[in-house]
Amino acid sequence: MMREPFSLEMIVEELAAQDADFQEGLDWQQTDHPREAAAAFKRALAHYPDSAVVWTFYAWALSASGDPHGAIAACRRAIASDAEWGPAWNDLGEYLMDTGREDEALFVIRRALKAKRFGSPHLAQMNLGRYYLYKGSMRRALAAAREAQRLVPGFRPAARLADWISERMREWNIHD
Repeated sequence: MMREPFSLEMIVEELAAQDADFQEGLDWQQTDHPREAAAAFKRALAHYPDSAVVWTFYAWALSASGDPHGAIAACRRAIASDAEWGPAWNDLGEYLMDTGREDEALFVIRRALKAKRFGSPHLAQMNLGRYYLYKGSMRRALAAAREAQRLVPGFRPAARLADWISERMREWNIHD
């Protein structure tokens, strides 16, 4: 299946050029002020209430502010606006796992991997690895970490995860 070219950076830059509130949210986000970022992204939603991009950034800010349930709701709004917007699916999977709802996360993470507009499938592979670790399937977790490495050679978090899993499997004599 051929994917259309995707550039989150380009999409974000275009939206930031069009909307001062979204740009302000990005500025707050980059300086690690998630509450201020959330307020700015919420104002941007008044201009773009159906923007999956703005909803996804709002979700990030809510999560970083300590409101994972609000982040989950915002991701669901992003997905309702654009079911092919992969970043929202991936982030939703992460937030579900962060709130102990791992069983709900598997479908969501797999859906992220199939999304037409998603430039970071390696991040979804890392979430898939986290899911399989939670479920106790070291082999599947290792495969997901290695797939993340294959997708983005040199991606250190994937390499560290793959190494950690390999070491545990050897240490614990696991051959699942």
